Amino acid sequence: MKMLNKIIGSGIAIAAVLAFSASTTQAQNLLVNPGFDASGAGNFTANPITITGINQGWALFGDVSQSDMSSSPDSPLSTPYALLEVNGVGSSWNPQGAYQITDGIAEGGAIIPGDTYTYSIWAITDTGTTWGPTPVDLQLSFNDVTGIGGTVTPTGLSPNNGSFSFGTSVANTDNGWTEYSVSAVAPAGAAYAMVYAMFMDYGQVTPENMYFDNASLLDTTLIPEPSTLALLSLGLAVPFYFIRRRKS
Repeated sequence: MKMLNKIIGSGIAIAAVLAFSASTTQAQNLLVNPGFDASGAGNFTANPITITGINQGWALFGDVSQSDMSSSPDSPLSTPYALLEVNGVGSSWNPQGAYQITDGIAEGGAIIPGDTYTYSIWAITDTGTTWGPTPVDLQLSFNDVTGIGGTVTPTGLSPNNGSFSFGTSVANTDNGWTEYSVSAVAPAGAAYAMVYAMFMDYGQVTPENMYFDNASLLDTTLIPEPSTLALLSLGLAVPFYFIRRRKS
């Protein structure tokens, strides 16, 4: 009976650890330079992004730049930089923004048709905004392989393609940053994911700032369900139980 208990306990532990290992290695951030902290080639790429710019970080358009936020009362979520997008007077609904295209390979993953992806990013303004709610605009879309060889453009594969979303938001009451998220299912034929982080406002009479930091693109299909986490907890607890019994 003792031997059977040991075999069962060890089996559960191994299964749980394997499940945890698989989920943590695959459900990782697929974005390059997600905190906007690095500079140079491989972290920022030319706009528009061509095949040579895939997996090469962020392309910027409009009045957008890295910022250490030294002139702001706020601070980057991850040092030393955040991304600053400025909407000037008279640029109503003229987006300032950044985007990148990834196939996930550079970050150890891949775009898997049929899986659900969640794109999230944190944002904060130190000037306020004219239009409410806070006009942070996210886009998550998917491209197929036909973009190879030239400028990569959305193909219409995703239901989110060509539209912008305010997504869901969660405020951090400790430091004022708010996390915005949007999700979409990668359709059949998807080879690349394209994410946008933009700031658009309407009717502003002074320049307005929006800072972005700590972006992520996760294959949330690979994140463990609560039942898997419960199995993991049980599996990790069993060996300690038997070790304690042996010592007592």
